Amino acid sequence: MIEHATTVQVRWGDVDPAGIVFYPRFFEWYDLGCEALFAALGLPWPEAFPRYGIVGVPIVESGSRFVNPARYGDVLTIRSRVAWVRAKTFRMEHEISARGALCASGFEVRAWVARPAAPGDRLHAVPIPEDVATRLRGAERRPP
Repeated sequence: MIEHATTVQVRWGDVDPAGIVFYPRFFEWYDLGCEALFAALGLPWPEAFPRYGIVGVPIVESGSRFVNPARYGDVLTIRSRVAWVRAKTFRMEHEISARGALCASGFEVRAWVARPAAPGDRLHAVPIPEDVATRLRGAERRPP
């Protein structure tokens, strides 16, 4: 499966008064890892969403395990990978580390959601296009 790593520095606004990262920030960084992985595959969201006629890849399930604190000023490494791809959904798994230690691990199950035909129409998942699924599975190499 495909994997990607990106980094982010912990800012003052990410931490509580003790200087420790407030846990919801990890979910933001999981999202960042997913978006960065798509961009690395040649599928940047601002281009891919309109090209494929979707509103996005919303999270339908998520979870996290917190192991060690991340602190103000830390440079975090976000390692994201695609665990599986199904007809309409895919699972991302993430590990965030700082100073060589794992801080958190988490997952997201995301759906490929069509743009409604008319305002007010219900959102619904549709099949992931085969070219996207192939890239997510890592079976296709991008040209140099």
